[in-house]
Amino acid sequence: MNPASGSLESSALEILSELGKLPATSYWEDGPARYLAVRAREAGFEVSLDEWGNVLATKPGSNPEAPGIAFVGHTDHPGYEVVAQDGSEITLETRGGVGIAAGRKGTPVEVIGRHGRRIKATISGADPVEGDFAKSRESDGWLGTDTVYAKLDDDTEIENLPRPAVPDLTDFEIDGDMIRMRAADDLGGCAAILAALESIIDVPTEGSVYGLFTRAEEVGLVGARLAAEHEVLPKNTIIVSVETSSVLPGVEIGEGVVIRTGDRAATFDYEGEAYLIEAAHRIKSADPKFKIQRRLMNAGGCEAAAFKAFGYTVTGTAFPLGSWHNRGELGVEPEFISKEDFVGGALLIAEAAKLAGTSPTGVLGRLSETPSEEADRLKADRARPEHVEYWAYSGFE
Repeated sequence: MNPASGSLESSALEILSELGKLPATSYWEDGPARYLAVRAREAGFEVSLDEWGNVLATKPGSNPEAPGIAFVGHTDHPGYEVVAQDGSEITLETRGGVGIAAGRKGTPVEVIGRHGRRIKATISGADPVEGDFAKSRESDGWLGTDTVYAKLDDDTEIENLPRPAVPDLTDFEIDGDMIRMRAADDLGGCAAILAALESIIDVPTEGSVYGLFTRAEEVGLVGARLAAEHEVLPKNTIIVSVETSSVLPGVEIGEGVVIRTGDRAATFDYEGEAYLIEAAHRIKSADPKFKIQRRLMNAGGCEAAAFKAFGYTVTGTAFPLGSWHNRGELGVEPEFISKEDFVGGALLIAEAAKLAGTSPTGVLGRLSETPSEEADRLKADRARPEHVEYWAYSGFE
């Protein structure tokens, strides 16, 4: 590992560990969003917040007309919102897709009070599952109802309802090559983006480079859809969704970051993927052991699809994820990703960012080159007497 990649690894893990200390769910992402905004500004980026609270970090390119490249992650994670309290009894509504164990009696949660105070509680049950769709969701391992009940460990009054609540799980820990945390999805993506862009802040690029950190992804790609609809990014920007995504057949944790060719909603664009292909080629030229995978990750949706719906050119990456949305084998468990995959993904982002404003062609560019020598051989072969005789016998000139 060269010194630059070592520095990037250190920064990426530092950012991820700090983000892990800031529990968040949809609509309650101020903690991680503020951390990303402040750190990006201190690193030298132009930082702005749109009217919906999405954070945009910008490194201007030398040519305002050249296509930029934007790396997009989201700051929320599935959880709960406390909507009512009666003494120690509280009522919660789920935010985003949570597993069936999230409504199981005995599951520990933390209510996030003012100033980040964590208030312990235990799930006591959930509303009955009703309707065919809800029952089918439950049969697939998801909680089929939106309303859950819990009991506080004491009679603490929760101020200013509603308040967010999250599974009571580890913020962040590293065990060998494995990173375990409450919300690798998508704090892993956000950390990889910011660390990668910090590493190239002084590298000149023709096109602008952006890091966009969106809100409320888990409840319908809300922040991304609004940003795309209102063209927070110029329309010629290449959009790269940086996500974690559940492991699927053909994708393994520890075998490298995934170049994502699509999600549950859409197939992405080769014109965007070419940036990642070229970046991977450059990295592997210097480090043949660099691992990378490529697949259509269709277990869930991601922000690339939201931007594609509004006419942007999109692609994506994904860190293969275990215990997706905290759905563990034994109940609600921390998500986990490979540290090597995570660092490799940050390296890929950094290299792709350097290509902003160019038009890499990737494999298709190489395929479009005329194979002159091979063509000459085919022509010579076609003129051989036995070849001419064979086709003449079949009635062809």
